[in-house]
Amino acid sequence: MNDDERTTITTKNSKLLSAFLLLLLLFSTTTTTTATVTTMNMNLEKQKLLKQFGLEGVPLQSGPNVDIPKHVWDLYHDSDYEADWVRHYYPRDIMETHKGFMLSYNLSVAARAEQVIRAELKLRLHPNSTNVKVYYLDDVETLQLIENRSSILSEDHWVDFDVTAAAINHNNTIRFYIEGAELDQIASTSTISQLQYAKAQSAPLIVFSDEKWRRRRRRRSADTPNERKNRKKGKKHHVYDQSTSNNLCRKTELYVDFDELGWQDWIMAPKGYDAFQCQGSCPSVMPASLNASNHAIIQALLHSLNPEEVPPPCCVPTETSPLSILYMDTDNVIVIKEYADMRVESCGCR
Repeated sequence: MNDDERTTITTKNSKLLSAFLLLLLLFSTTTTTTATVTTMNMNLEKQKLLKQFGLEGVPLQSGPNVDIPKHVWDLYHDSDYEADWVRHYYPRDIMETHKGFMLSYNLSVAARAEQVIRAELKLRLHPNSTNVKVYYLDDVETLQLIENRSSILSEDHWVDFDVTAAAINHNNTIRFYIEGAELDQIASTSTISQLQYAKAQSAPLIVFSDEKWRRRRRRRSADTPNERKNRKKGKKHHVYDQSTSNNLCRKTELYVDFDELGWQDWIMAPKGYDAFQCQGSCPSVMPASLNASNHAIIQALLHSLNPEEVPPPCCVPTETSPLSILYMDTDNVIVIKEYADMRVESCGCR
């Protein structure tokens, strides 16, 4: 082999190597771009869902991790509390005096377009608390007596006070003075911060509110206990008759897993839920099972006559139901919120 032949082979090999490296670079760039676009789309969809929740972003937590107390779980599983929002606040400050203690709560987390319908002050009191007076501090620092109660202790030492009037008139901060009582902390502690948290756990304020702009929702108690149980757990079940043609408009399964979204740190319950979805076609001749509107029937007929000008009807949700979510909002405020239109109940052609 002479020098010219060696040069020709080397040049060809060099070109092949360059072409291979170029293809490898293009593939790598395409893969990276695809992954980036997928991540951007996922983040965009997450942001849309957060806005549907009424949040600007994932709530930022501060302080120690908060355990969800039993009375909050009871509220979450209850169907009769009749409120769009339930917020559970721990006091920001507890100031003890020789006759009682002062509690201060920051209610700025609440949205402005809400109307307080009920508020409860839950106190875990020491057994020697037999004659308790609850005062509300108004805007001019005047003590307003809310309730005077004696012989109030239950077996678990928890006592509930109706403080609705005070909560309705609050700004961002609401303060109560409790006279003739001593807080009974829930657990023993070894540090000052743990002691403060243990005492705070003994004095939660629960505020029930409605969104002013939204029509009164249907009672969740319309569901049977088994239906509520299944929905909370995201239990799978058949959603349509298997004999129905798979090509026609119908309700199909779609499960939302909050863990997969990376929201398990602030959404306490449910871990996921059956959202369902509508899939299938709306033919020109639609059976009654498709739950088609008169407009959809006419549109389907016109589409069969002129498909280029008139689109076919769409398979969409015709009935939806709400979903209650228990989550941790900013500053460890525990929230139970019922969100409308979260689950598809039935589909039809529209």
